[in-house]
Amino acid sequence: MYDPSMRVLTVLELLQAHEEVSGAELARRLEVSPRTVQRYVARLQDLGIPVEGRRGVGGAYRLKAGFHLPPLMFTPEEALAAALGLRTLRHLGLHALAPAAQGASAKLSRSLPHDLRADMLALEGSLQFDTGPWVAPTDAQLLAALLRAVRDACTVSFTYAAPDAPETRRDADVHRVVHLEGRWYAVADCHLRGARRSFRLDRMSALSVQDRRFTPEPDFDAAAYLRSTLRAPKPTFEISVWLDCPRRTCAAGCPPGARRCAPTPTARV
Repeated sequence: MYDPSMRVLTVLELLQAHEEVSGAELARRLEVSPRTVQRYVARLQDLGIPVEGRRGVGGAYRLKAGFHLPPLMFTPEEALAAALGLRTLRHLGLHALAPAAQGASAKLSRSLPHDLRADMLALEGSLQFDTGPWVAPTDAQLLAALLRAVRDACTVSFTYAAPDAPETRRDADVHRVVHLEGRWYAVADCHLRGARRSFRLDRMSALSVQDRRFTPEPDFDAAAYLRSTLRAPKPTFEISVWLDCPRRTCAAGCPPGARRCAPTPTARV
């Protein structure tokens, strides 16, 4: 059971999470009477929170349009998840989001109670990421626009620069965006080729979202498709090299899908 102050905060959380919530739904979730819900709403209004009510049958409450509050409370697990997510952006190739991540991290720290803030600072000072050399920098704005297109099932147009080939202008229906081994990929049905293709986001530019829509394929496993198509090309020459270093160090310096590192049974002199 909640205490009264927690119930008031729960009302606020529900109003922030939904465009509108009926009084009956609030009463059901909080296990109180509709009259008690009215008192909680009045308490929020006394605190300066612009809660608007609609009277009559089916009456409901909502926050005034355009009003937003940052999260009021974090559990330790939520604070850790948010802090880790902000720290990993740079290691996903999204370097342009580093300033935004720093700002969000500072705001998160200010909103946390003392104990959770101390845990977050400990994470900042003790966590280290080992980023491999094969992480490809990716345009964060292009990624955001592409994700919106996937959400709305809209066809996109973009210029694509494949290696050793002239640039082409493509129209594609993007089903999923996948991050795999340091690179972002769009798995899509390409109109130019008339077939399903994967496109690296770091090779895409001048992306625009069209008004044309498509029907997404339900339950499509884009990650499995990507792994099945991104096989290393058959080498023209086979070269064996002996390196005097740990196997892990050797593997980290080789491109994904093109490494085959095996320990030497005996040391060479």
